[in-house]
Amino acid sequence: MPRTDLTGQRFGRLVAIQWLRADPKQHGSTWLCKCDCGNGYEAFGPALSKGTILSCGCHRRAVTTARNTTHGMAGTPEHRTWKRMKSRCHNPNNAAYDRYGGRGIVVCDRWRESFENFYADMGPRPSEQHSIDRINNDGNYEPGNCRWATDKQQSRNTRRNRLLTYNGETLFLDEWAERLSISKHTLQTRLWRGWSVEEAFETPIRGHSDS
Repeated sequence: MPRTDLTGQRFGRLVAIQWLRADPKQHGSTWLCKCDCGNGYEAFGPALSKGTILSCGCHRRAVTTARNTTHGMAGTPEHRTWKRMKSRCHNPNNAAYDRYGGRGIVVCDRWRESFENFYADMGPRPSEQHSIDRINNDGNYEPGNCRWATDKQQSRNTRRNRLLTYNGETLFLDEWAERLSISKHTLQTRLWRGWSVEEAFETPIRGHSDS
């Protein structure tokens, strides 16, 4: 029997219930313990006394699982979007930080602290062609300023695009170009030269002078 009887003593989630054998080379004994989860576990006495073994392993697994999959969506496109969004806004080492966090764009506290809140507000990604988009490109990642959008929709929402009103209707410049069958570059050039919206939209294309 060991010099110190651990029978009945608790060490974290483990309770020593029976001495099993001595280990002279390790200067200690091995004890059969019962874990709070119900498992039996053989533990080295000195490790129990020092507090380096506190469970059969179930606690470590539970903590890891809780960290990674409390929402059951670790590794999904929505979860990856959430992690990347936070990184480019709050991690100065992120390659895109200058275009996001570096110019003052942040993730709201509600989303930054909880993936569940982010998912509750945004919902599932509609398709593989959709990604997160800020409606106001100078605004933050927060409810009311974000949506799932396709690349085409997002291209209409860049700082380089313009909203123009013509005949009582307001559309982005590339939407007008598509509707009028005039290249976006031609319309941009005309407007840059000081043409009115009506002139830019209604003047027939005559040749290279328009572009």
